[in-house]
Amino acid sequence: MLPPNPTYMRRKWNATFLFFVLSFALASPLLSNATARSVHETMPVDLFPQGDLTDASQWSVGATTSFTSQPASYTDSMVADQRITMVHQRPQNTDTMSYWGLTSPSESDNVVGAPDGLFMWSTGPVMSVQDFDVTASTQYVMTGVSVVLAFKITDALNIDSVRLSLDWSNGSEILRTWSNTGAAVDYINGSHYSFDISSVDTWTWSMLSNAKFTMDYVSVGQTDDARLELDAIGIEVTMETPWYGGEVAQATSTATGYDLPVVDLDLSVGDYNGISLSVCGLESNDGQTIGTWTSEAITVPAEQSFGRIHYVVNETGTEGNVSVQYATSTDGIAFSSFTMFAGDVLPDVEYVKVRVSTDIACIVSVHIDINDPAIFVAGRIYGDAFGINATLSRWTISVNDITVANLPVALGQFSHEIPIGHTLISENTNIEVVIKTWFTWDSDGSSSTTAMEINSIEIDGGYEILYDEDPVCQLVGDQYLTEDGGGLFVPLLTRCTDDRGLAEDLVVSFVNSEPDIVDVSLDQGEVRISLQSEQSGTSQVTMTVSDAAGNSYSEIFNVFVESVDDEPVLNEFPALVQVEHALETTIPFAWSDVDSSITAMTMSANRSWVTVDLDSETLTLTAPTPGYTSVLLSLCDSTSCNERVLDLHVVSLPDLEITDVVVGDDSSGVFIESESAENGQFLIARVYLANYGYSDAEMATIRCTVNGQAADIATIPTLGAGEVAVAECSFQAPIEGEFLVIDAIVDGGQVIDERNESNNEMGASLTLNQPQKSEQEDLGSSISTTTIYVGSLIALILIIAGFRFLAPAKIRKYE
Repeated sequence: MLPPNPTYMRRKWNATFLFFVLSFALASPLLSNATARSVHETMPVDLFPQGDLTDASQWSVGATTSFTSQPASYTDSMVADQRITMVHQRPQNTDTMSYWGLTSPSESDNVVGAPDGLFMWSTGPVMSVQDFDVTASTQYVMTGVSVVLAFKITDALNIDSVRLSLDWSNGSEILRTWSNTGAAVDYINGSHYSFDISSVDTWTWSMLSNAKFTMDYVSVGQTDDARLELDAIGIEVTMETPWYGGEVAQATSTATGYDLPVVDLDLSVGDYNGISLSVCGLESNDGQTIGTWTSEAITVPAEQSFGRIHYVVNETGTEGNVSVQYATSTDGIAFSSFTMFAGDVLPDVEYVKVRVSTDIACIVSVHIDINDPAIFVAGRIYGDAFGINATLSRWTISVNDITVANLPVALGQFSHEIPIGHTLISENTNIEVVIKTWFTWDSDGSSSTTAMEINSIEIDGGYEILYDEDPVCQLVGDQYLTEDGGGLFVPLLTRCTDDRGLAEDLVVSFVNSEPDIVDVSLDQGEVRISLQSEQSGTSQVTMTVSDAAGNSYSEIFNVFVESVDDEPVLNEFPALVQVEHALETTIPFAWSDVDSSITAMTMSANRSWVTVDLDSETLTLTAPTPGYTSVLLSLCDSTSCNERVLDLHVVSLPDLEITDVVVGDDSSGVFIESESAENGQFLIARVYLANYGYSDAEMATIRCTVNGQAADIATIPTLGAGEVAVAECSFQAPIEGEFLVIDAIVDGGQVIDERNESNNEMGASLTLNQPQKSEQEDLGSSISTTTIYVGSLIALILIIAGFRFLAPAKIRKYE
């Protein structure tokens, strides 16, 4: 309904409009949001790719002496040929001991025992020693045997010679002969002479203890003037002797830049019962009574599974004062009862809650690993492992400084899978793996080689979730339009991006709160805002931009349409309206004003003889003067006017009207009006025609019909204004029938312009009777009729005969 008072209502509307503009601008400042991204793809991630051991540069290796930083002597560590090898290669450990003869069969007393500077000399007799005390060394394995001599040949030997011989259980043999020395030979003052006899026999301690060594000066009695001086003869034995030690080999590598598969629990939220969050973590309120904390619902990452629950306390040794429980749910709303956590992998569910309880411990953190991450290590330990201490020789696996495996160095293949979820911390993106091997030996002195070889290291449980993100668009923003103004286009899709699709493939939808005010749609990638006709106000539009996966970007913007007071509309008149002079004429017109009621409207004319009626939308006028004239009409509301010109052609027209039709007979010379007539009788219809107009009528034609059939036409050349004339139509009454109806029509072709064309016709009716005839008239009539028939027949025969006689001859064909 239109308001009764436009001026007041317009001011009120303007105030209301401003109020809504400010309200919307404050309440919904270009609201936009994204619904939620969706999972596009999930894939497993190798958290330790260098575990394939193809790139030695990614590893740091070394070996040290146990419990020191000194480099190892017998252990080495390397990464080569796609494996880690830690080799412990220990040589023989040997000692050399000397055993001196205790007795002399030749009674060379100064020769027995260790060298002491006392000697025996000879220029011919032999000097022998035997009985070597080796009892303290018989448990060791000999690796070499030499005979040791402390002797001297005082002068050069040219002809004479000195021999060293050996007698033992398996035979006798001259070991060495000195001759042609060219000078004296002295092994008493300084170093002793040693001669290796390891190859003489496969020596045993018993054979050595019973061996006899003899030195003999062989003289031929000529020019040589030398002698043999002998201080001692002994046996020098090299043997394996026990030893022990320890060395450590290690290999270290760090994988960086990974999102670790763990979910940290937020200790600052949840349900607290007798426990509170302090500086160090969760603590019992009084430090004695058990308090519990229950987490909020934890959601498992897409297409993954929960692993194990882990917690950290601030003081080692208080772990035993913490108990852990969990509850599961499929919808995050209804949870099962709490179950004690025994360290196993959690059930495969979508949601869990964790409850921890303690009395004296301070719980620093709680987390759940995802997919139960584990380290897989495969390899072998090979070699002889001689002398390796099976108790003290170990190899360990450490992840992030936490030892996850401590295993013996035992020959054979191995393959281990070890959970490592407790070593992972979400804020740390690194995983450090350290492999150490302790080679601790307690050996009899024999050589030994032992090696540990690792062929692969793998850490599973890692994952990557590729999300299909929501589309992102620049804001459309609030739009301000004016009623009766044009709409607008706002670019949209060219200002949108989608991480996995093209902008032109995005689907856009609108929810318009006021479709009667504006129409909002997408047109070739642009937001088209069209105004509804003569509407104003505010519409809130919710725009949603969606991609193929259903992710969407949403924005709420407002369209403000300011009201405009439209001027009234007065429809156009015909180009020229003809009216009759001095005759009241009504002319319809049409008008409208969308913003004003009829009571607020006025319409005026610049002619006093024009009256306006807005309710009936008519003009009433009586033109005083013939000719062409114009009327200026003004339609106004409270603020504006609209004017139209009505062009008039004022004409002065005749108005012909048949006032009476009288039927009669004038055969007697005097017209006598009749109300009945005989069939076939000749009659006269007198038509009385008046001109009630203001101008003459020229050539007024009157057409008479009898029972609908044209009978006669009469013409009045000139009929002046205000005059009455009489025209006559002659006709014969129908031969048959009982009634006669005669109609008179003036200007049936509407040749004459009249004021009123509806009064140009009038009629009259008569009753018809059969005429009364005499017998003579009947006979004459009969003869006459017979005669006519006979005459007509004779005439027809004569015409045919004449045609045949006068016709040209038939065409003949000449042979």
